[in-house]
Amino acid sequence: MFTAYQYQAMVELTGNIPFLWKLSPESSEGLCAVSMVVPYESEEDDRRDLTIETSVVSFASDSSRAETEEMLEWNQDDINLFLKLVTHEQAENRLGVTDTVRIDLTDPAIIDIIHVVAAAGFGMAFNSDGILHSCAGLYPAFSCDIGSFASLNTLAGFKRCVVVDVDGEDVVVVLLEDVDVESIGEYDRLDRHDLLLVKRSDLLHPDFAVTTDRPVSATVH
Repeated sequence: MFTAYQYQAMVELTGNIPFLWKLSPESSEGLCAVSMVVPYESEEDDRRDLTIETSVVSFASDSSRAETEEMLEWNQDDINLFLKLVTHEQAENRLGVTDTVRIDLTDPAIIDIIHVVAAAGFGMAFNSDGILHSCAGLYPAFSCDIGSFASLNTLAGFKRCVVVDVDGEDVVVVLLEDVDVESIGEYDRLDRHDLLLVKRSDLLHPDFAVTTDRPVSATVH
């Protein structure tokens, strides 16, 4: 559970408000849309919970869950990744380091971080075979960990990503840019916030990718 104080869309992680995932049935094929929900707790106000929709879809674990809405509390992996990315964002904007983290849930940069955390927790990773150029011996090795930003040398150019899982030499990243590629296997396009399975040796310094814009990519209501 996140400890948080909420005022409108501003959250300070010092009170007692949980961050939740809402899985809503989207199709008869078992797909569920993933949204973030922050309960609004006030006895003096009838404002509704804050919901942030994401572009992430998840396969339901069983047929009954595919038919009904489900609420899940953020797990520790969600929280750790979120805090790492928020800390990085605030450092980039030269915000002072404090004992508590205060975030604006209407900020496009924060919404994008929520997309990344949702993708890491619920997305299904694509295989990168045939999508990446070989980097062996061509570029400096780049050391990374969960929450690190990196670049991938794709057929469509260098693309920015975030590392969300590491298992030996296998790494799962969330793409921060669309990747248009010629038809390879079952897909010919990878979208922003898709998951990709790569090798450690595929990861390059994030400065190789020149596009760092963060468009508004979710609906807050």
